[in-house]
Amino acid sequence: MPEQPGIDAYAAYLPAYVLDDTRLDPTGPARTGGPTRSVAGYDEDAVTMAVEALRHVPADTPAGRHLLLATTSAPYETKTSAGVVHEALGLDPGVTALDLRGHRAGASALDLVLRGVATAALADVRTTRPGAPDELAQGDAAAAFVGGGRAAVLIARAGHTSELLDRWRLPGERHDRVWDERFTAEILVAAGLDTARRALAQASLDTVDHVVVSSSNPRAAVALRKALGGAGQDATVERATGFTGVAHPGLLLAAALDEAEPGQTILLLSATEGADAFVLRVGDGVRAARGGPTVRAQLAARQRLGYGRYLRWRGLLDVQGPARPAAPAPAAPPMHRRAGWKYRLEGSRCDACGRVTTPPGRVCASCGTVGAGTATVSLRDRTARVVSVTRDHLTTMPEPEVAIVVADVDGGGRLSAYVTDVAPGDMAVGMPVTAVFRRLWTTDSIHNYFWKLRPAPADAAPGKDTADGQ
Repeated sequence: MPEQPGIDAYAAYLPAYVLDDTRLDPTGPARTGGPTRSVAGYDEDAVTMAVEALRHVPADTPAGRHLLLATTSAPYETKTSAGVVHEALGLDPGVTALDLRGHRAGASALDLVLRGVATAALADVRTTRPGAPDELAQGDAAAAFVGGGRAAVLIARAGHTSELLDRWRLPGERHDRVWDERFTAEILVAAGLDTARRALAQASLDTVDHVVVSSSNPRAAVALRKALGGAGQDATVERATGFTGVAHPGLLLAAALDEAEPGQTILLLSATEGADAFVLRVGDGVRAARGGPTVRAQLAARQRLGYGRYLRWRGLLDVQGPARPAAPAPAAPPMHRRAGWKYRLEGSRCDACGRVTTPPGRVCASCGTVGAGTATVSLRDRTARVVSVTRDHLTTMPEPEVAIVVADVDGGGRLSAYVTDVAPGDMAVGMPVTAVFRRLWTTDSIHNYFWKLRPAPADAAPGKDTADGQ
C-alpha cells in the first residue's frame, strides 16, 4: 500500500456516439439545448469499454494486486467478465481479476483504488425501455483508475449504507425498474449530506474548490449540489452524457481532474444505495497522470446518432436481417490456445528474415522458414495503413453494411479486420487506423471478442503508440 493513498493515473472513455432525439419521425426542427446521452456502439459493452479506458493508464499492475471491473451490465452472469479484460490487457497471471456488481460498485472500486490495493475500471451500458421518461437521462461510459499519488491524494473518506429500493433489475431482465424518485430523493439527500459533512470534518475543511456529485436519483443530485455549493460543472457533464451508472462517479471525477489545478481540493460524493464521500487534494502531477483525451474533448468529438439506428443496435427494434447463416460461435479450446492473437493481437517475428506473421504461426509467411517466429510482437498499440477496402452488405451485425479492410502495420504485420466508428463509405486506401477491442457477435451464448480497426487520431504519427494518452 502506498504511504499516501490516492490516484496515480486515470482515464475516461466516452463512446463515439450521442443521442439527442428520441422521435422516430422527427418532422419538426432538430431539438437543441436539451439533455443528450452517450451511446456505446453496437459492438461495445462493459468489457470493451473497460479495456479502452485501461489501455490509457499503466497496465503493468503488480502481481498480488487486483484488477476490478465494476459494472451493472456485465456480459456474463456467472463467468468473471474481468477475466476477459485481464487477458486483453496482457496482465501478469498473478493479478487477480474480479467483478464488482451493483450501482454502488463504482464508489466501492474507487475506494479500493484509493487504498492502493487495486486497479479498477468502471463501465456501464445503460438501456431503458423505448419512450421511458429518463431515456435521454441514461448513458454509457467507462473510467479507469490506478492507485498512487500523482493525480490526487486522499485526505478523508466517509460512507453511509441505506437499504433502499431505488433502481433494481431481476436476473434475465434487460431494463432497470425505478421507484418514484420523489420518495428516494429525500433519503439519499439526507445520507449524502451526512456523509459529505463527516468527510469534510475529518479533512478539517469547511469548503472545497470542486464539488462533484453522482447520484442514481436526479432530484437528489440537484439538491445535493445546491446544498454543498457546487458550481455545476459536474451537472453540465451529466446533461451531455446522461447518468452512466457505475461509471458515473469515475467519469465526473475524471472531468474534474481534467480542469483542476495542483493543490486544489475536490469533494466527490456518490449517493446511491446510501452514500460515499471522498475528499481529495489534486497532485502536482495531475496533467501527466491523465491518459487519453479529456472528457471535454471526447464530448466535442462525438457523432450524432439517429433514434431508429440506436433502437436497432440495442435490439429494441426487430428488423429483418440478411439471408445468411448466423456467425459460428467460438470454441473454448482454440480461444485458449490462441489467446495471444485473439485477445492481445500478437504476431510472431521470424528469426530468419525479421518479418512479422499474423496470425502467429510456426511457418514464416514471408520466407517460409519452419520453426521461426519465437519472438512475440504486440500490434494492438501500433498505427496501420489501409491497403484495401471491402464493403459487406450481408453482415450479421445490426447495420446494413460494414467495411472490412486489409491494413499494413507500421513495423511489420498485416491485419484483415472489420472497421468501426466510421461510415463504410468514408474508408479509403492509405488511411491510418488503430486497433480497438470489440465484440464481433454473440452466438450460442458465447461472446466473440476480437480487435477491429478505426480511423487513427489526427496526431497519430506512423509507428506511434496510440495508447499512451498523448
